[in-house]
Amino acid sequence: MIDFHTHILPSEIIKNLDQYTQKDNTLKILFDHPKSKFATAELLIEKMSEYQICKSVVLGMGWTDPGLNSFINDYILDSANNSKGKIIPFTGINPSNLKSGINEAIRCIELGSKGLGEIHSDFQNFNINDKELMEPYMRILEESNLPIVIHASEPVGHIYPGKGSTTPEKLLKTIEYFPKNIFVLSHWGGGLFFYELMPEIAKSLKNVFYDCSASPLLYDSRIYEIALKIIDSKKLLFGSDFPLIEPSRITKYIDNLEIDKKQLDNIYWKNAQKILSV
Repeated sequence: MIDFHTHILPSEIIKNLDQYTQKDNTLKILFDHPKSKFATAELLIEKMSEYQICKSVVLGMGWTDPGLNSFINDYILDSANNSKGKIIPFTGINPSNLKSGINEAIRCIELGSKGLGEIHSDFQNFNINDKELMEPYMRILEESNLPIVIHASEPVGHIYPGKGSTTPEKLLKTIEYFPKNIFVLSHWGGGLFFYELMPEIAKSLKNVFYDCSASPLLYDSRIYEIALKIIDSKKLLFGSDFPLIEPSRITKYIDNLEIDKKQLDNIYWKNAQKILSV
């Protein structure tokens, strides 16, 4: 299995959270409350062994402070280098940082980052539909054949920390700007996959994958069955959102789906392998 959606933080940040939440708005919103869950690289690998997960994609989290973003990017890259292939690094970007954001993206890709994201335009205060702003990042990714992971928001339903407003309409517009790029949309793309029932939308989304991270917090368990009636299993990625969600809370639903082994393999590892070339 390849878990396509996990997060880690350096122990330095976990131990000194009060200090760091003063620097970064994303960190403050997501982690400055008593029930926050944290994971270091060591804990992630321990959990991977427990759940028989071979590789985990570790994502950035849409940090607002450039220094913190670089610090965590370095931690992700170092953790990957020390993991014997178990951790696949994706590094954070903040397009609102303009030139420094581009330089950070290039730096991380040169150091081995396998993609960019998870970006969170609400936290990071930029317009994801600003084509001119996004174009340099998308060009870099296209030239390297690397994906971008975008936090997606449901346009309806309950409010939760980090929900945001990157809804299907906004996501579609950005995707149509950059038809050659590979997109991974977190949390079922905020429901964007429903619109693949429309032939012209399905055509626009040919290079789009959806992960099922955080599903138990968002949807009834029927979401898996419904999704696979609309989209091919080749477009769905197993993702947990660990440490927020234990992987077993996702796998118990996938394992109970009435699908064949080929479809199951697509979801658990083949699609990820195709995107990542691992």
